[in-house]
Amino acid sequence: MADSGLTRRSLFVAGGAALVGGAGGYALAGVNATPQVTQVLVEADGSTAKVTVPFYGAHQAGVDTPAQVYARFIGMNFIQADRQSFEALARIVTDDSARLTQGEPALGDTEPEIAVNPARLTITLGIGRDFMESINVPVPASFPAIPAFKTDALNPKWGQTDVILQIGSDDPLTLAHAQRMLTKGLSTLATTEWIQAGFVSPTPGSDQGSASRNLMGQVDGTVNPARNEFDQIVWIDDGSWANGGTVLVLRRIHMLMDDWDLMDRGAKELAVGRSLDTGAPLGGKGELDPVDLEALAPNGLPVIPRDAHIRVAHANSPAEMIMRRPYNFDDGFTDGIPDIGQIFAAYTKNPALSFIPMQERLAESDAMNRWITTIGSAAYLVLPGIDSGQFLGEVII
Repeated sequence: MADSGLTRRSLFVAGGAALVGGAGGYALAGVNATPQVTQVLVEADGSTAKVTVPFYGAHQAGVDTPAQVYARFIGMNFIQADRQSFEALARIVTDDSARLTQGEPALGDTEPEIAVNPARLTITLGIGRDFMESINVPVPASFPAIPAFKTDALNPKWGQTDVILQIGSDDPLTLAHAQRMLTKGLSTLATTEWIQAGFVSPTPGSDQGSASRNLMGQVDGTVNPARNEFDQIVWIDDGSWANGGTVLVLRRIHMLMDDWDLMDRGAKELAVGRSLDTGAPLGGKGELDPVDLEALAPNGLPVIPRDAHIRVAHANSPAEMIMRRPYNFDDGFTDGIPDIGQIFAAYTKNPALSFIPMQERLAESDAMNRWITTIGSAAYLVLPGIDSGQFLGEVII
């Protein structure tokens, strides 16, 4: 579809700075498995090519949406960091997203044929804390600063940006097209600082749950809130303008795969606290079996070791639970070392009560710290959802 006459892209002048017109850890887990409902509509042939996810609603899609096979997280910084630029960006993202997610080309789409297969496409917008402060937007109490943890080895290359776009789809071509339409349309307003591309297996890791495996062979993502628990665990309800949004903490984790491969199977399972074949907690038989942290082996030692990941990570209360998406990445080799790991996306209504205390415990005593290192960390407030006729972030303009 070509632009005709005055379009929303022609409303920006002076490099996009002025708008004419009116004024979005590793495997944090709870003790007992709560499998998330992941029913996905498919076509008669089993494909999701034509399946759409509603764009409008109280919450942005892409958080409580069952995880798509492919995801990209795009960190962007404004060329001119002000409210006017944010509004311009948010309007473009809203317009493009409302079209692309429904299988319609974006305005000025030069490859409109690609857009007709959305494959559960979602596009989610989040805003960083520092940027919020820089444009005098009140920072909600639910969005504290995320500290660096003592086991982190953070590379600024994967650091905090002004905004983030999270794009997910079951079709990698659809996803790449959506990314190009957005980054191209926003290029006069913001620079793309990094793109983190991840994937999950479309095949569940066990015959019980819906979680897939990570590149270390573990069934990863067993414990997640059910849809009816999102109000308690995920969506912000602190009475601020952010009600209906959530906080996304994005961590890039490098896996020391060569070292991990030297471990025998039993040692790996003791470090994780779960069986590699079934995903069952040690002492259990199935992935969804309750985790028994009190069970002792015949030698008197805990069946699940004191430093096992599943023990250290478990939530001590419902307030500590998070929604998590563990995406794999495999970017070949860097300086002769496999660039393999996980893009860990945690969604929570308040990181101070959930993500931060759990990550502090993990940094202190998680056995898995010998084989994983967090090299990137950033956090964003995923903006509340909107109704038709509104644009994302309108609540803060």
